[in-house]
Amino acid sequence: MKVSYNWLSRYLSEMPSPQDAADKLTLTGLEVEEVGQTGSQFDGIVVGDVLDVQPHPDADRLVVCLVDIGQDEPSQIVCGAPNVAAGQKVPVATVGSVLPVPGPDGSPFKIRKAKIRGQKSAGMICAEDELGLSDDHSGIMVLDGRHAPGTPFGDVAGTSRDFVFEIGLTPNRPDATCHLGVARDLAAVTGAALMKPLDNLPEVAGKLDEGTIRITDPDKCHRYVGIVVQGVTVGESPQWLKQLLTAIGLRPLNNVVDITNFVLHELGQPLHAFDLHKLANGRIDVRSYPEDRKFTTLDEVGRTVPAGSLFICDGEKPVALAGVMGGLNSEISEETTDLLIESAWFEPVGIRKTSRNLALQTDSSYRFERGVDPSMTRDAALRCAELILELCGGTIGGISDVHPVKTAPLSVPLRYDRLNTVLGTKIGPDTVTGILNRLEFATETESADPLTWNCTVPTFRPDVTTEIDLIEEVARIYDYNNIPDPERISIANPEPVPFGEQFREKVRQAAVGAGLKEIYTNSLLPERFLDALGGPSVVVPTLNPITRDQALLRTQLLYGFLRSAAYNFNRGAAGVRFFEIGNIFRRQKEGGSWIEGIHEDTHLHLGIAGNTHTDHWKVPARGFDLFDIKAMVESVLIRLGIMDQTRWKESGEQLALVAAGSDSTDDVIGTLFRVGEEWKKHTEVEVDAWSAELSIGQLEKLARSASDKVYRPVSRFPSFEFDLALVVEKQVAAGDLVSGMQRAAGPQLVRVGVFDVFEGGTLEKHQKSIAFRLTFQDNAKTLTIKDVEPVIQKILKQLGSDHSAELRS
Repeated sequence: MKVSYNWLSRYLSEMPSPQDAADKLTLTGLEVEEVGQTGSQFDGIVVGDVLDVQPHPDADRLVVCLVDIGQDEPSQIVCGAPNVAAGQKVPVATVGSVLPVPGPDGSPFKIRKAKIRGQKSAGMICAEDELGLSDDHSGIMVLDGRHAPGTPFGDVAGTSRDFVFEIGLTPNRPDATCHLGVARDLAAVTGAALMKPLDNLPEVAGKLDEGTIRITDPDKCHRYVGIVVQGVTVGESPQWLKQLLTAIGLRPLNNVVDITNFVLHELGQPLHAFDLHKLANGRIDVRSYPEDRKFTTLDEVGRTVPAGSLFICDGEKPVALAGVMGGLNSEISEETTDLLIESAWFEPVGIRKTSRNLALQTDSSYRFERGVDPSMTRDAALRCAELILELCGGTIGGISDVHPVKTAPLSVPLRYDRLNTVLGTKIGPDTVTGILNRLEFATETESADPLTWNCTVPTFRPDVTTEIDLIEEVARIYDYNNIPDPERISIANPEPVPFGEQFREKVRQAAVGAGLKEIYTNSLLPERFLDALGGPSVVVPTLNPITRDQALLRTQLLYGFLRSAAYNFNRGAAGVRFFEIGNIFRRQKEGGSWIEGIHEDTHLHLGIAGNTHTDHWKVPARGFDLFDIKAMVESVLIRLGIMDQTRWKESGEQLALVAAGSDSTDDVIGTLFRVGEEWKKHTEVEVDAWSAELSIGQLEKLARSASDKVYRPVSRFPSFEFDLALVVEKQVAAGDLVSGMQRAAGPQLVRVGVFDVFEGGTLEKHQKSIAFRLTFQDNAKTLTIKDVEPVIQKILKQLGSDHSAELRS
């Protein structure tokens, strides 16, 4: 949320410097993430008097102006604006000055002497957009004629320089969604007086007819205030109002709309102004419909609004989507003369649902979703009316305040001893009540011994409901840095960490040890990946997605890896090695992990893409391949101590990691594969990528069943190597042969490796030869060929039976 420093200063008797204000706000819990600067002090920009305007001799669209800027001699300035004329007072950027807005290339726009089509030009006559005052570039800015040439432009327009705080607002602080709320915290921590803009609100004697405003759904609208203002003139807003709105990123439209936006950001109460003559019968009805409704909002978009959504209706039809956006059929125009100002309290959950269903979040819905102050509804409407009378003219025709559901302030007791015990402080009672009173919590002594206050929580603080909340309020304003370090602390014996948590941390460390970097990605995926993720029978959708890009719960971790890889490649990375530990979600017919029908599991994803290293004069760049990702997976398994309990199995275009000795699909631990072109296309990855995804639940089962490590001394006897070449069908995997050898040979076979694969020659087309080197060793004696040969025969018999393997002659 953006907050203007100049705007804040309107409500404080004494304002700290911008950086000091940002630091103090952060310490109170309103974290200032960034301090930006807007506008200018208009150094070097002065008022000029256009003395003469002549056509440019060599350019049809340019004129040569003679301008008095308060110096000894008038300046000649070439200008291309269509509205420049002799006798005008205009803003002139003199030679050497820098415009508040950057040039086309983003660099500072410094004014220099120049020749334009052969004519000398010393300065620039400015339009409003060139001064950062608005987006208007239709012509030069023409000033009031009373200003003398050479007058600093900052004295005429007022300095537009401002500092803008970007505050990372948490959802529990609806009171801080406005400048007055932020100023309240700043006043509390600095001790400055808070000056509310509500002291001189207009008195309204007249009341609207009883039936003018009706609330049909009081459970969704607790309060609705309407004020009629007649005889207004819709036009341009004054400069001070446009500057404040522009500073926080709003585009000024007209004085009426700008005032409603101003009050929203001043008091936190969303408002809306209807053209009274566009309301059928001049009436308002707050209601919902049992069926979907078509409605066109102010942004000229036709929307299908779900049943149950709250509307503001006139005597015939909907005219606004309550709490979200007004309707095109009742908007303010230049012809508007009579207004109905709306200020209301709408139920937060309903507004949030409507906003999510329509994927339409506005400044109004942002505040209604969090809960606005029900006690501010009437005052905000009157504040809006006050500014409209001041800036647009007119008179107030009457007010109606319909309030079917009233909100009583909450009372919460606060024990003085408990506060100091929790904080470890000795804060005085007067300091405690002073802090709470500055935050507008009323305090009344409930008992003197022990000292206890009964605190009345203001209605703009729905987040404060218990004693510990009050203690936190005191602590954050008192300043956590003022809380002394304790002289001694007591440390309780920690609870033993469950095996599952220990194992996950061990997996994380194993992945780091394998050379990968950890990433965290969103568990919500775009709806266009529905089929790629398994289709409707597998994928779990979200009920109210924030956007279409966050509509599905992930069934695998691949998408997050690819998006992260694309992000890094776009910033010059040659290759990436990432891992992620996260949950996946799938539909299932019966049962469920936590919710019926939904299976949830924790997965480990390893992903590599691009090159293993950049080009080097000694070693050229090499792309990652299957063996790189396979080696990383095996490195993780070795570090987890379960490598010998797994084996690889070919499964179509993938490698499947399964439990050793099992062919059941239920025992598949994970898969390894090359990422397909469709996935790369949708995630903007243009290089080869490899992915391996393993179930941590399955890995944990293997780890639990693994026997404890036992020390085994190194054998004193030498090993015996035996080379064995086998002829098998081409589809037989070497890993299956190795597993068969190990089962047949027993503990004396300590190592098996492949050193050659041969096809062709005297072999049939469907055959291949694989050469293995078998290493035998015994702890009790030196093995000879006589000891090994029976084992070899046993191996050949086993492999012949399982895979029709033959000894190559």
